[in-house]
Amino acid sequence: MEGRTSICVIGAGLSGLVCAYKLAQAGFHVQVVEQQSTPGGMLACSRLGSEYIELLPHHIRKTDRALIALLKDLGLSDELQWYDSLWYGKASRKKLGYLNNGFHSLLSALVQEITDRGGIIQYGYTVSEIARSEDASRPKYRVTCVLADSRSTIIECDTILYTGSCRNLVHITHALDMPTDFRDSLMDVTYQANICLLLLTKTPFTECYSRQLPDDEPFQRIIQHTSMVGPRRYGGNVLYLSGNYLTSAPLWTASDAEIFKVFFKRLQYMNPSMTRSTVKTWRLCRTRYAKPLNHPLDEFIQPVEGLYVCSLAMTPVSPEDSKYRMDACVAQANSTVAKIKEDFSREKELENDA
Repeated sequence: MEGRTSICVIGAGLSGLVCAYKLAQAGFHVQVVEQQSTPGGMLACSRLGSEYIELLPHHIRKTDRALIALLKDLGLSDELQWYDSLWYGKASRKKLGYLNNGFHSLLSALVQEITDRGGIIQYGYTVSEIARSEDASRPKYRVTCVLADSRSTIIECDTILYTGSCRNLVHITHALDMPTDFRDSLMDVTYQANICLLLLTKTPFTECYSRQLPDDEPFQRIIQHTSMVGPRRYGGNVLYLSGNYLTSAPLWTASDAEIFKVFFKRLQYMNPSMTRSTVKTWRLCRTRYAKPLNHPLDEFIQPVEGLYVCSLAMTPVSPEDSKYRMDACVAQANSTVAKIKEDFSREKELENDA
């Protein structure tokens, strides 16, 4: 691609990083802005013992073709190992995949590829407004970001790729001439929030990898991560307790200590041998926009010229993909990048013809 078309990718979750990587490969000048201090979004990792581990449970299935192809492209195929996993109430075991060094390897490889190709990733950048540039000699868009120290900065770019939640997109695009029906459709999208408690315990809670609980329980899924991959170097057994909530639920605004108390009490009810001294350490992760409960009436990839959207909330998906696994994120990132490349190739052809 001749020239360096600049693109600002808003969000450094898996979708944003994959898009940024593919766009940098295609010759775009990429700048990623991320509100948090680390990449990954719902795939964010933290150090536990001598390993990195995801704050939310993740795995790979044999049918995750887009994700497996991405790992191959990044040279990570050798890190992918397949394990037997026992699911509560299931007669057969499922083959699930996990990376030798966790999905931190995937995030690190994407970040490295982006920066090696001249891309920039800015952390602690909260986008407050997207506006069109009034100067025809300048790039088309101005992205205003608030930094961690409350200062603001402006990024100029030719085009924008947004990968965050629907409602936030509405809030930051008031200066754009966006169709009213599109804005209304975005505001109608509702989300479930997620609270996930990661426990490092001295003894395993269960031999099962996954167990589903009723919706009225404090948490609805138990994932015994180390029953699948083994103890590794975490320093104990890794157990996830994951619950979905509306933000109106009292538990969503409770303190971390209060949530731990409620979750652990339910865990002890299921297994009385589980005592507080069994827990070596714990971490709590809250995700405000974890799972969309509905979708816009129309699919919008490009609501206005030069602004693209890559979000699973934008497109109704199959019941299997409605779990919002990594594969669905990678597949949609691939299709969004293909659309951007097609549009810019067509624009280049028109310029050459003129």
